This record gives sequence, C-alpha cells and structure tokens, in this order.
Amino acid sequence: MDAPMNNTVQAVHDYWNTHTLGFQYVTDSSIEPDSPEFFAHIRPWMNPYKFPWIMERIEREAELLQGKHLLEIGCGMGYDSLEFLKRGVQVTATDLTPNAVKMTIRHFEIEGVEAEAVHTANALALPYDDNTFDAVWANGVLHATGDTERAISEARRVLKPGGRAIISHFYRKPSWMYVLNRLGRENIEYKEEDPPVNEFYTEKEILDMFNGYEVIEAVQDHYRALPVRRDGLKAGLYKYGFRPVYNLVPEPAAKQLAYKYSITAVKV
Repeated sequence: MDAPMNNTVQAVHDYWNTHTLGFQYVTDSSIEPDSPEFFAHIRPWMNPYKFPWIMERIEREAELLQGKHLLEIGCGMGYDSLEFLKRGVQVTATDLTPNAVKMTIRHFEIEGVEAEAVHTANALALPYDDNTFDAVWANGVLHATGDTERAISEARRVLKPGGRAIISHFYRKPSWMYVLNRLGRENIEYKEEDPPVNEFYTEKEILDMFNGYEVIEAVQDHYRALPVRRDGLKAGLYKYGFRPVYNLVPEPAAKQLAYKYSITAVKV
C-alpha cells in the first residue's frame, strides 16, 4: 500500500476509533458504556435494527450459511455479527479500530455468544489466506475505506469459490442524501466533523467494481427518510422539514432517489 493510501487509512482509523458508531445515540450519560444497559439503550438505533431490510437480509443469508464461516468487515459494536451468531453461523468479526473490537468483545460476553475470532483488520489488506470464508458481510463500510474497489477485491480474494459477498450498503448518487451531504457538509447524526471518507457512486460505478463476481441481487435501499436521534438546528430541519415532505413522494419516484445500494454477489 503506497504512502498516500496509508495516510488515508490512518485518518479513517483515527476518526472511527474516536467516533465509534453507537455512542452518538446515547441520551443518558449515567449509563456505563460497557454495560448491558448501554447495549440495550442504543440497540434500536443500530444496524441492523434501525433498517428492517438489513434484518431481513441477515435472516435470509443465515439460513444459507448454517454452520459456515462468515467474515464481517467493519463490525462496529457487533450487532450484525451477533444476529448471525444467534442463527448458527460461524463468525469472524473484524474492525479497523481497537475501540470497536473492544466493544464487540464485551457485547458478545454480555450476550453469551462466542465468535471464531474478533480482532482488528484493514479491509484493504485482509490478514487471511485466499479462499478462506464462505461469506463476507459488510454493512456501510466499504465506501468509507479510501479505496472501495480494492476493498471489494479483497473480499473476493478471501472468499471461497461460490462464496457470497453481502454488501449492505454503498452510498448512491443521485440520491436525497447525496444532495443533503453536498448542501450541509455534515452528517445529520454527528455533532462534530464528517468522516474523512464517505464516497457516493452511481449504480453503474458500483456494479463495475464487482469484477470476478456474479451479482445476484442489486437493491435500492433507504428510499424513505428515517428518524434520527440527534438534536440541533440541522437535525430539526431534517426531522420537521425535509423528512415529512420527502416521505410524501410516491414510492416509485422515491426509489429513484434511494440513499443506498446493496449488492449480493457470488465469487466466480
């Protein structure tokens, strides 16, 4: 990996190690951050529960992967991996950041589940042999690595022939969030700075990156504006202005402005 990419990876690492996904949803500062109450408190706002289509995808894929080996790239606090483990899938959960890994290990201890492994790993240089896993799961991660195409290629490398890459989701353009992002230059959910990388792509650009795969599903997700937990001016404009008006748009038209594009593909 060349020096500029190393610098990008370091910036991504530093941001997400400080802004571990989930802490922005805490509204009770008295809750200990590694307690059962903490994980229950933020659970409704986390993947996969906030997005019903993600839970449906987990349930579908878990049926196909009973007893098989799944790698999650970008596990955050482990909620997605937890649901696969509950359904009998063997999981290796990874994240670029030590803080996320620490929270995932604690989360699994509280839930009484055991993964095959939980550790740090860089999506652009996965520390596994070729043809290791039956499936790779990544939810809202690969477009934030600094080199989306390389991350997709790395996922393919570690998959066994016929293995499944379930990538939920890529940020899509044109979309309603692409417009808000360009106008506001701030993530609606965060009070501080944007992540250093958050790429938006056209559907064609996304599909073109899946070389060596057979794409078996490509879905426009998040075509309705969902609730956010944050307070403040921008969140207020979103909650009381944009969201109710946008959600009146008929579904066929709304899907053309869907925020996310999810791919399920098989390694060939």
